[in-house]
Amino acid sequence: MTGRRPLLHGRRPRTEPSAGLTATGRASLIRPAIATRNVLIPGESRRGAAAGVSLITRSRWYAVAAQWSLWGAAAAFGPRAVPGERVVWEIPAGPEIWTELRRALPAFDELAVYARPQVSRSGLAMLLLRGSRPVGFLKLRDDPAELDREERALSAFPGGRAETFRVPQVLDRGETAGLHWLLISAMPPRPAAPARRTPVGPLLADLRRHLGGVFDRPKGVPEHWEPMHGDLTAWNLRRNGRGLPWLIDWEDAGWAPPGADLFYYRASNVAAFGRPPGRASMRGTAAEPVPDDAEVAEFWLDRLSARSATDHDAGFTARLAATLSTIGS
Repeated sequence: MTGRRPLLHGRRPRTEPSAGLTATGRASLIRPAIATRNVLIPGESRRGAAAGVSLITRSRWYAVAAQWSLWGAAAAFGPRAVPGERVVWEIPAGPEIWTELRRALPAFDELAVYARPQVSRSGLAMLLLRGSRPVGFLKLRDDPAELDREERALSAFPGGRAETFRVPQVLDRGETAGLHWLLISAMPPRPAAPARRTPVGPLLADLRRHLGGVFDRPKGVPEHWEPMHGDLTAWNLRRNGRGLPWLIDWEDAGWAPPGADLFYYRASNVAAFGRPPGRASMRGTAAEPVPDDAEVAEFWLDRLSARSATDHDAGFTARLAATLSTIGS
């Protein structure tokens, strides 16, 4: 849409006072002084603030423990217990589009904001709350391609689950004045930790079996390539309470050489934590397709080349590329 600001990180929040969420897309939020500071949480209620804290993605055990402490403080004492600056946030698409968008969405009276921290990946997401309870997780994009892939992938899992994991369910999809959006169900509003003991072998077989029924093979894709999640990492395979783990962020789902998801899962663990996944998570991987390491490494290195050297996680990307190069050589 002409004249509209791209959805990158939104407008710069201001520090003037404001009360709650307004009809024009302004909200009084708090930027917690934790992690990459790309999450803004509601500043008006205890349960709303706690729900916002749950959007902070942490993977190391001590970081998850710190997040639980912050979540508990917010739930018990409200937003004032969360260290950080109070800001006035404005929807980057502008008040006119915000008005149209709200008409298309379920009613909500609070929101938490998740802005992608990477410069090379534009987009915005919001946890919509009503009475401080989640009504959905809204993803906003200027380009619909990522949302198309995620919607298609999630449709492969009726009821939001497979045999070995669960996924968000698609609640609605639309386009408002050139702004593309996808509303999915939200995870329970509490901190989630990496599902390190979940065997990824059965999970990957389960994943391919479901995706194969919804993804047509595009022209030019090699016949031996298989459906993939596309971003299988410790921070996207999460345990949130009892039951099956959650596998989230399906925007990169598509086709890849055999073994690509497992290859990336191992390499991302080494790059992020300095070690490969534990023995428990590797159970069942012996039955996985044997990858052509050089082909898979080339596939992922080509994807990594699109990431910006100014991203906050550029160091991780460099380590990941080095790991992939070593494995593929």
